[in-house]
Amino acid sequence: MKRITALLHAHRMSDIVHALEAAGERRISVVHAAGLLRASSAREQQYSVELGERVTQEIQLDVFCEDDQLDAVVTLIRRHGRTGRENSGWIFVAAVEQGIAIEDAAVSS
Repeated sequence: MKRITALLHAHRMSDIVHALEAAGERRISVVHAAGLLRASSAREQQYSVELGERVTQEIQLDVFCEDDQLDAVVTLIRRHGRTGRENSGWIFVAAVEQGIAIEDAAVSS
């Protein structure tokens, strides 16, 4: 199993999540973040007192997929994450040792 973590522009997330769902990917986590991606517009930026500089509104997307789905998921994120700028974000891939489903207490004893 793989964990794909992508740092992306917030305005691209709707297309990415819909495409992932259409491809059958359901193990997805979306976290709002502030980072140093080059902003697509001034509306994406704000000044961070904590960091002492301008930051961009970003999304951290985590997708957990089977090894044989890795290339398809990365391709999908790259295709739908493009902003027309030189750097639209980053994708990182890590191995996951194990994934364990949390079962409903009424089902398991």
